[in-house]
Amino acid sequence: MPLPSPKGEQGTSRFVSSCMSDPDMVKEFPDSKQRAAVCYSQWKRAKKSKGSLEIDWVEWDLEDNQHFILY
Repeated sequence: MPLPSPKGEQGTSRFVSSCMSDPDMVKEFPDSKQRAAVCYSQWKRAKKSKGSLEIDWVEWDLEDNQHFILY
C-alpha cells in the first residue's frame, strides 16, 4: 500500500490530520503513535525532497509528539 504524501502546499497539521484519519493508514498502523510517526515522517520526507523543510513549531505539541524517528 502506498503511503500518503502531502498535496501541494498542504501544511503540517492539515496533512497529518488527513493522514491519521486515512482508513488505509488506520488499518496498516492501528497504534496511533506509530501512525503519527509515519505521517510526520512522510511530511518531512516530502518537504525535504522539494528542498524546503519547514516545521511549524506553533503546531508542534511536545506532549502529543513524544516519539521521534531519526534517520
